[in-house]
Amino acid sequence: MRKLYYAGGSIIISDQVCKAVLRYGRALARSGSSDLVVLPAFTENFGKGVAHILIGPASQMLSVPTAEFDVDLADAHMVEILESRTKELDPNRPSWSEDVADVSGLDGYDWGI
Repeated sequence: MRKLYYAGGSIIISDQVCKAVLRYGRALARSGSSDLVVLPAFTENFGKGVAHILIGPASQMLSVPTAEFDVDLADAHMVEILESRTKELDPNRPSWSEDVADVSGLDGYDWGI
């Protein structure tokens, strides 16, 4: 699961949906357009719900891993939709494995904390 920070707030969504949203946001920014997306997310009361996000050229988003939930809201259909829209806007985008990649092997990293 990932926490996606956007417009002064945050939502918790699945890893794959979050990565697809970031990639779509970048394609929208490059094309100078915007779109409204509806995402499966956890609510403030830790229930399942949806989030409506307007993504445009000035959207500033960041995501971080979170362990707040044991349940994953994986939504392969939503990822397909977002990736299809991304491909329409940015057909030369990097492949999934080369873009928004996870970094592994940080368990032994000295964070200096």
